[in-house]
Amino acid sequence: MESRVRQVGDENRAGIYVAKTNDLVSGKESKRAALQTVTNTAAAAGQAKSSASTQLRSQTSAQSTAGGQRLKRKLAPLHSYYSQPTASSTGSGVGLGISMSSSGAVAAQRSQSLSSTSQGSRPVVNSSSAAAAAAAAAAVAESLEDSDDTIEMSSSPAMSVDEPHMSAIQENLSSGEDELDIDSDDVAADAAADAAAAAAAENAHQSNPHALMPHFSAETYAQFEEAARRVQLTPGLLDKDDEDMYDVSMVAEYADEIFQYMRELESSMRPDPSYMAQQREIQWSMRSILIDWLVQVHHRFNMLPETLFLCINYIDRFLTAKVVSLSKLQLVGAVALFLAAKFEEISCPSVGEIAYMVDHGYTSDEILKAERYMIDILEFNLAFPGPMSFLRRTSKADDYDLETRTLAKYLLEVTIMDQRFVGSPPSWTAAAAHYLARHMLQKGPWTPAHVYFSGYTSEQLLPAVGVLQECCMNPLEHHRAIYEKYSDRKFKKAALFVADWIRRSAVY
Repeated sequence: MESRVRQVGDENRAGIYVAKTNDLVSGKESKRAALQTVTNTAAAAGQAKSSASTQLRSQTSAQSTAGGQRLKRKLAPLHSYYSQPTASSTGSGVGLGISMSSSGAVAAQRSQSLSSTSQGSRPVVNSSSAAAAAAAAAAVAESLEDSDDTIEMSSSPAMSVDEPHMSAIQENLSSGEDELDIDSDDVAADAAADAAAAAAAENAHQSNPHALMPHFSAETYAQFEEAARRVQLTPGLLDKDDEDMYDVSMVAEYADEIFQYMRELESSMRPDPSYMAQQREIQWSMRSILIDWLVQVHHRFNMLPETLFLCINYIDRFLTAKVVSLSKLQLVGAVALFLAAKFEEISCPSVGEIAYMVDHGYTSDEILKAERYMIDILEFNLAFPGPMSFLRRTSKADDYDLETRTLAKYLLEVTIMDQRFVGSPPSWTAAAAHYLARHMLQKGPWTPAHVYFSGYTSEQLLPAVGVLQECCMNPLEHHRAIYEKYSDRKFKKAALFVADWIRRSAVY
């Protein structure tokens, strides 16, 4: 009996073991089947993604080619103007929807003639610059026909280049130097390298030979010390009777340190005045067309003046760092305005409004991708101290006179249209605009208080003031959008006042 019970127990245990073994085997088979199913699904998804990517590349390439052809047709008047520098240019549609009869033609002529003129003299177009401009225009037209616009800022996924090769390409584009076929002789190689460096430097100088910068000397610093001493002795300035001392928002006790830091920032975030030397397809005149269009968009969105100056700084710094194709220039401007509005405005336009602003020439995804790329190129250094802060600081010497500051704001915006002010410190342009506004309004001389709060003497400001007066000679040709904007009663018709002052000064 005991043996029978023992036999039955063994059989039961064996049955349980077999059942568990079968369950384990079936579980492994189920997992293997599930894994196979997941693998098959992933493979199918990969094939679908590859097919979609191929389709997207073909669509993007077609759109890019169509965009290049469209911009080529729009810029045809500009090309013909460069090919015939002595003829008048009155095209009806160029580039970014701005009439060629306005700022673009004059900017083109000015960019050709500056290399042969001295400051304050009348520009004269020389034959060499005209021929170079014509050749450049022909090269742009040819490249737009043959290329598929896959230069920098292109969002097409068709470019698949390994990272080392891409780094080498970007380094070559940034340097602006052609590859040389040099023998193995070290002496010849060194000579060729020196010649290439000298040619690059000469090309950069010719790109913007009259870029404006302030000059400092021992005498200048002595004038600063004398101005500071006299301001300390002036009642109502920097003492207990100064109203700013009781305004918490003015943080008067930290003002000197704040503006000293801003002067350091403006130097570190300054674009290269000769960055156009490295650009293949764009020229200074095209920058003027872009900015004229941006001024109109900025005014239409009722944005702050700080937003416009910040946008221009982003554009110039980006073009300093990267070579941009002609078909992507408008995208650079739109993205810079979008980014500046996010930084300065309480309520900024949406990405959909930016896409509408460019007439849907770029998709929302392209704009967002370009925004991330621009932030990366600018290394997240977005807090550029624009000239409006320095203008308010200088206005303290006038007790914040509204008339003077409104006129100075108009003159400040004029500077963004001229290539000679690219790279100029915003504190200097703000002081020059304030100086000229006081001169036009007959508010008196440049006092020690102005020297102290602006950080510049009258002798330092005169070069910029002379160029500003030259820019205001033909406002409808040099800065039409800004002129029309400041002709409104909202801005006290500052542009009309300046035009009348220029006419009266020419008579006398």
